[in-house]
Amino acid sequence: MRKSSRFLGITAFLVGLFFFAASGASHAVEMTIATFHPRTGTADVEGLYHYKDLVEKRSKGEIKIKVFYGGTLGGERELVEQLKLGTVQLCLGGWGTRGAYVKNIIPWGVPYLFSDKEGILRSIKGRIGKEVKAAYAKNGIEWNGVYFRGNRQLTTNRNVKVPEDLKGMKIRLPENPDWIVVWKALGTLPTPIPSPEIFSSLQTGVVEAQENPVSSNYNRKLWEVQKYTVMTNHIVDIQSYLLSMKFLNQQSKKHQKLLIQASVDTMEWCTKFAADMEGKLIKEMEGHGMEYLKPDLKPFQKIALGTMDFFKKTWEPWVYGETVKVLGQ
Repeated sequence: MRKSSRFLGITAFLVGLFFFAASGASHAVEMTIATFHPRTGTADVEGLYHYKDLVEKRSKGEIKIKVFYGGTLGGERELVEQLKLGTVQLCLGGWGTRGAYVKNIIPWGVPYLFSDKEGILRSIKGRIGKEVKAAYAKNGIEWNGVYFRGNRQLTTNRNVKVPEDLKGMKIRLPENPDWIVVWKALGTLPTPIPSPEIFSSLQTGVVEAQENPVSSNYNRKLWEVQKYTVMTNHIVDIQSYLLSMKFLNQQSKKHQKLLIQASVDTMEWCTKFAADMEGKLIKEMEGHGMEYLKPDLKPFQKIALGTMDFFKKTWEPWVYGETVKVLGQ
C-alpha cells in the first residue's frame, strides 16, 4: 500500500511538472523578424538567425523567434509599416527607411562625405545619434545603431573610368530623394525602384545600372545581368536592426533589455561577418564573369561634394556644424 501511495505521489508530481512546463512553453513570447534580402550566406539574413539564437538562448526559451526573408512579408517600406503596427517585431532598416524618417538629421548618405565607418560611429555617439534615436522613437521604432555592410559600388554594363562615362546612364536608386541630386550631378538619369525589383529592372532594361554593397550584388546574382562592378566606394553602407516599440512596451523590463542588447550585439557580429566575407564574395563573382574596375575617384568625389549646398539647406541647421566637428576629430 505504501509503495502504491508513493508511486501515485511520484506520478502526480511528474504529471504536474509536465503540465507546468507545457504551460510555460505555451506562454512563450513569439516574435516575427524579417528582411527583404534573400538568404545567400551574407550578414543580412545570417544576422537574423544569429539574433534568433542569442535571444532564445538568453531568454532560456521564454522568447521564440520565426525568421522570414526574401521579401515574403514585403519590401523595406512594407516591413517598417508592419513594425509600427506590431505585426512584425523586428526588421532591417536601410536607406529607404532613413530617407523617410531621419533624412534631415543624418549626413551619412552624402556620397564621399564619410570615407570610413569610424566617422559614422563618432557621429552616432554624439548629437546626431541621439537625434536619430529620438526621431525613430516618435514613429514607434526602437533604434540602437548600425552595422556596416561594406562600401556601395556601381554595377553596369559600361566600362566606367571617368564621370563623363556616366552621362545619360539610367540608374536604379533607393527611394531616397537626396541621392537623386548627387547622381544627377554625375550625369545619370536616376530612377527610384524598390529593392526586390532591382534584378528584373536590369534584366528588362528599365534601368542599366544600380549601386549597392558587394554583398547585395552577390545576393542578387547581378553577374547574370551586369558585366562590371565599378569600385566607386561612394558611400559607407549601413543597416540597422529596428524593433517595434509597440511590441517592446508589452514585454517585461527584463525582456526589453534582453531584446535591445541582443540587437546591439548582433549588429557588431554582422559588421565583422560582412568584412570577413567581402573578399570571398568578390572572388566568387569574378569566377562568374563579373569584372571589377578601379577608377581614379577624385573626379567623382569633386562632383559629388559639389552638391553640399543642397544638403545644407535640407538638413536641420545644427547638422552641418556637427558633421564638420565629427569629421575633424
